[in-house]
Amino acid sequence: AFAKQELPWLSRSNSHKHGRGVPFLHKYSCFATQCSMDASAFMTFIERLQASLESRRDVLGLVLLGSAAARDRQDEWSDHDFFVITEDAAAEPMRRDLEWLPDHASIALAPRETEHGVKVVYDSGHVLEFAVFTLGQLSLAGANAYEVRFDRGGVAAVMESLAKRPREQRDDVRDLALFISLLLIGVGRVRRGELLVGGNLIRTYAVERLLRVLAFRHPDPRLDDLDPFRRVELVFPDLQLAEALQQDPESAARGILRIAEAELGAVPGADVLRRRLGWDRE
Repeated sequence: AFAKQELPWLSRSNSHKHGRGVPFLHKYSCFATQCSMDASAFMTFIERLQASLESRRDVLGLVLLGSAAARDRQDEWSDHDFFVITEDAAAEPMRRDLEWLPDHASIALAPRETEHGVKVVYDSGHVLEFAVFTLGQLSLAGANAYEVRFDRGGVAAVMESLAKRPREQRDDVRDLALFISLLLIGVGRVRRGELLVGGNLIRTYAVERLLRVLAFRHPDPRLDDLDPFRRVELVFPDLQLAEALQQDPESAARGILRIAEAELGAVPGADVLRRRLGWDRE
């Protein structure tokens, strides 16, 4: 057994470049070698990040996202998600040179994820997910929960327009038809021996279509309109979808179909799926 303990995490603020550098101790709750920020350290990181960015004249604003903005959802597994908005010439250099981040000397991994986005993993295991945009590029983003921490002009207006932007129009008929099609294709791949791709079609792509329909028919503010997989267990505690997905791929497909029919009633095309796969003869 491992004892839970509080370990200090020594870091140095980027402000040392401006003559104000002092060592700073984060407290992490640790179990064996796994550490997580407590709520105080989570907020302190935000404050240090903001101070670092505000010290730069080429940064126009900072926008917090996800649980960094909706802090009632923050827990030990929360990442820091944010947008940095810069002048045109500063954006790409800031994506490449991360010395502006707090504790940059403790970064273990920093893969470039998209044209504008970067993931950072610290030695502690803490994760950042962020994008650096110019003001003109910010409209390319999507957002729901957000908080503008500072704005030197134009950032809040763009974020407000993003939050009000209409989402993809829901189409139950299309989503359910794709759901059945993906189950059929996925099981076919599995029977061919392609377990990885077949399992992915069943457990990810087919389930995504089902979750979109459930979210549309049972709207709940806790659900994430950008990622239908988020917080499903909180909204549908008796769905047992995760349990179905833990089975082998074909059994998972059967379970997913049963759940869909239990929640939604008759699903068009389900009879075709059962006939083609021989499930109707069992």
